Amino acid sequence: MNFKYYKTNNLIAFVPILTVLLTLFYNQFEGFINSNETLKSISSYISIFSVLGLITLCLKLVDEYFWKYKISNLIINIPDLNGRYEGEMISSYLDENGNEKKLKCVMEITQTASKVHVCTYVGDFQNIQSSKSTTICEELEKQKNGFYRLYYNYENESSQSNKGSHKGTAYLEFFPDIKALKGKYFNDRNNTGTIDVN
Repeated sequence: MNFKYYKTNNLIAFVPILTVLLTLFYNQFEGFINSNETLKSISSYISIFSVLGLITLCLKLVDEYFWKYKISNLIINIPDLNGRYEGEMISSYLDENGNEKKLKCVMEITQTASKVHVCTYVGDFQNIQSSKSTTICEELEKQKNGFYRLYYNYENESSQSNKGSHKGTAYLEFFPDIKALKGKYFNDRNNTGTIDVN
């Protein structure tokens, strides 16, 4: 877990407040834990029963689940890109008629508060997959216009035996009102193109 998408000043203020609240909560249950031999022996080995363990657990829950809700906007405010997107990719790679290739594009995004992972499947419109790419590194950045842009580097594996794998870069604007991603990609085969999915 990293904190690159968190509001640093707000997070620094949030942790002491959380510490006070969890200390009060822990003190309420400390007597019960100490009166039960099993819980007492577990708490001596597992830090989950300590205030530090509870803070870690709370931050983990925010990172995995609660970041999507408005209540967490005080410490983090990024769009929820999770989901399956479908649309098309237009590539500068030419088909047998000399035209730019238009392909079906399916993108699956899994996201937490600290990371974004993109897996893209590309194929023809008869649902025959020709390649799959997965991200190596990603960055979600807020633009001056208020929209977010997703940048990522990817590694692509071709399902066609005559084409090997390659690497590339993409950047996509996220449009939250229509839940769409639109942008461009470049790869090390000197091909470029556009991606438009929603």
